[in-house]
Parts: sequence; structure tokens; C-alpha cells
Amino acid sequence: MAASGLYYSRPDYSNLEVVQNSDTLVQGHGLEVYSHNTDPEAVWVENDPNGLPIARPSSKEGKILTPASEPPEVLRDSHQNNGDPPPAPPPPPPTICGIRRRTFWIVVGVVSFVVVAAAVGGGVGGYYATHNSKDSSSASTYQNLSIAALHWVDGSNTSQYRVYYQLDNQTDIFESAWESDNHTWSVSAISDLNSNAKKGTPLAAAAGYPHTNTSNALVKNVYFAQPGGSMTERESPYKDQVGFWGDDNFSGLYTISNSSSLFSYWYQNFDTKLQVLAVFFQELGANSLTVAKYVQNNTDDEPWQKTQQSIAIQDGSSIAAAPVGSRRDLRLYIGGTDGTMKQYPYNIETNALGSATNTAYDLAPHTPICVTTEDNRNYFTPDTLPECAQTNTGAFITHLILFASIDRKNLTLVSWNCTSGFVDAQSRIEKLLRPNRTYLGLSTTSAANLTFVDDRVYVLYDEGNGAEIEEWQIPTSGGSDTTGQNGPWTSLGSVPVKPS
Repeated sequence: MAASGLYYSRPDYSNLEVVQNSDTLVQGHGLEVYSHNTDPEAVWVENDPNGLPIARPSSKEGKILTPASEPPEVLRDSHQNNGDPPPAPPPPPPTICGIRRRTFWIVVGVVSFVVVAAAVGGGVGGYYATHNSKDSSSASTYQNLSIAALHWVDGSNTSQYRVYYQLDNQTDIFESAWESDNHTWSVSAISDLNSNAKKGTPLAAAAGYPHTNTSNALVKNVYFAQPGGSMTERESPYKDQVGFWGDDNFSGLYTISNSSSLFSYWYQNFDTKLQVLAVFFQELGANSLTVAKYVQNNTDDEPWQKTQQSIAIQDGSSIAAAPVGSRRDLRLYIGGTDGTMKQYPYNIETNALGSATNTAYDLAPHTPICVTTEDNRNYFTPDTLPECAQTNTGAFITHLILFASIDRKNLTLVSWNCTSGFVDAQSRIEKLLRPNRTYLGLSTTSAANLTFVDDRVYVLYDEGNGAEIEEWQIPTSGGSDTTGQNGPWTSLGSVPVKPS
């Protein structure tokens, strides 16, 4: 009875349903159409008024809801009038503005509800949009903040501490300064209009005496990147002007990659009058570690020269180092391409790089890390001191490696020396950790000066109120007084970060 493509009435079909038996898809006005050859995975696509595609996925049965181009024929009702004239139409119902009275009031109610809902929803949505935007901006701002620190004892036996950092959304580099004479922190900017740093720049700092002569004023050097990656060296005293900062010779010589970290180290041999100032970074366009060095003896200066080390280093690798005895013999800590921490022997004078020691510690790009030192020789007698730690081999120093977790919500402390290897030392910092902190940067004061008294670690963190700094003290090691050695670290309080 039914021919392909015709519409008919059956008890089990509505007189508004279309059934198609042919292989040609017949469309109706918003009615359901079924085709035997419809691909169950097919997706029918049309464009919205702006020309953007709208995908309509198929149902489990392979049916596709689609508008039709022609209306189907509607069968007459089976109840006919048998030729009688049709009854007179009823009078039209009362209306308001041309709309039935009941419909009018329904429309008014719906419109009122929509207006109120839109107002409330807009306010709530605006609140969450603002807070989500703030949270996202905050996370982005703080992600790559860095910190550097210095410590020295001046000619009047006064301990001097300096901490360098960049505040969120600013281009200035700030210095927080403290000395043991007055126990007061002061804050000032070290950059000027010509040497402002890029936002989120890496930072490094080093200090030493020109021509390895302690009668000269100690010079502080701070390294950071300009927008675009060109590196800057800020120096104070600048041209013998105490209290002034200026750009020195390193500035503008090298361009770092966008994700590079920075580390600097000032080696001085006061017996031979030799000094080496080195800066470690990843150079733009090079997938390797670059070491730029300035070498000076008691009479001659050599220009800055760079060496690219052929080692597997992850893009944006953290960089840290500390001596193992002689100040020229370092252990370099970086992130390998497998995402774990690697340790390399490195000679600052010769650029000789040894084979890597693999570790099981995760060290993702930009992970905050610092390495401080400890002298444990006083725990041994000449007979019990391990062979690798004998003073004549210059490998008597223990490294305390502090680094953040991948999510930056926790810190890990690991001890290393030539005889024991890597050992967990988490108990020493456990009481200093806080559950609501995001750790942004770490820096230590003891890397180059090999002082084992009054060493500090500076922790840059965020607890929801912006970047803050806390000062931690490492127990004194070496010498005859072993009180507190290898014991827990303590907090000395906050470091001011706002100029007064």
C-alpha cells in the first residue's frame, strides 16, 4: 500500500510522522527523518547566523535530527461532515494587545523572570569572572619570579646581607639590605630607566674584590634579562662610586632564551691573584648550557668569553652549583631532558665538565632550587675521615640541596657528599613548611664564600597576598663548636620587600 516516499496513516504512526524507506534522505520541517543508510557516526553540520558551524551528532540508532525543506502532506481527519455545511466558527476570544489574555500574562511572567535571572546571573557571573581573571593573572605573574642573595663580612667585621628580587607586575629590581650593626632592613631599587628588567626575569648575584685585593671595595654584581632577552649586569659600587649602580661590561653581550634560568659564581684565589666571574644560562637558539666567563689576574683582564657545554639539558632548566672543597671545583645541578635532577662535576677555571650523576628527584623547568654548604670534618678524626673527604683531595664539603616540588606546594631537602651520596634531610626543614604556600624562588648566601657561619636561605613564596620573602638560618658547621650542627633550620622572620 505504501510507496517509497509517500505519506500514509497507520494506527501506530502519528499523522505528522514521516517514514522513509528509500536511500534518499527526505527532510521535513523539524520532524524526525530516518534513513537506512545513515552512518551512525555521521555528524550533520550547518552554520549559525554568524557563519560558524553547528554540529548535530547522530543518535545511537543512527537517526539525525534535521530541518526539512518541504512540509509533509497531512491526512484529513477520518471524521467527516457527510456533506453538511460546516458549523459557524465560535466568536474570537478576548485579547490584550492582540494576544489572548492568558497568553499575554504568561509572556509577562516569563519576561519578568528572565530579566531578574539575567540581572542576578550577570552579577554572579561578573563576580566569578573577575575573581577567575585575578587568580589567573596572579598565577601567571608569580610563575617565574626569581630571587638572589649575597653575604659577606666587611673590614669592620660587620656581616652584610643582600637580597635581590622583582615584585609582581613591575620591571624594577629591588635590593633588601641588612647589616649586623643596626639589625634593620632597608629596601631600594637597583635598576633605572635604561636597564629595567623584563617581567618575570631570572636573577643571579655574585660578589668579589677587584683584582683579588681586599683593600678594594667589595663589588656586587646582579644579572637579569631585558625585554627581548638581552642580559644586563648591574654593578655597585659603580666606577668607585659607593652606593651607585651602573651597567658593566657584560651588559648586552648575550641573549638568553625566553625560558632560561640564571646562575652566577665568583671564584677568587687570593694566593695567585686569579679570579673568574662566571654566568650560567641557556643562550637564545642553543639547546645547551652556556657559561660566560670574565677572567682577571693581578695585572691583566680578559674580555668576556663563552663556552657552550654539550650536555642534555631541558629547556628552562633550573641551574645551581656549589663547591666541593676547592672553590674552583663545583658540582653543577641542572634538570635533564628526562625531567630529573642531574649532578655534574665542573671546574670553573678549565671549563672541564665531568660525567653526570643521575638522581631520582624530579626537577621540572623553572623549579626553584638552591644549594648551600656544610663542613662536617669536625665529626671525624684524621683516622676516620673518609678518603674522598681528605683535605688534600679538596672534597670535604657537604651539599644541602633545597628544591620545590613540581606543583611548588612543597620543598625537599637532600644532603650530598662524596662518601654518602644523596641522603634525605627533610626533617631539618619540616617545621618551616606551610600548607598554603606556593614556593616561587630560593636563594642561598654560602655558594662561593665557603663561610660555614651565619649562612642563610631566602624563600620567595605566595600565600595569597602576593610575593613575600622569609629568611631561614642554617646551623653553624665546622670548627670546634658542633652545637646545632646537622640540626634543624630555623626561621628568622620576614624580609621587607616594599620601599619605605
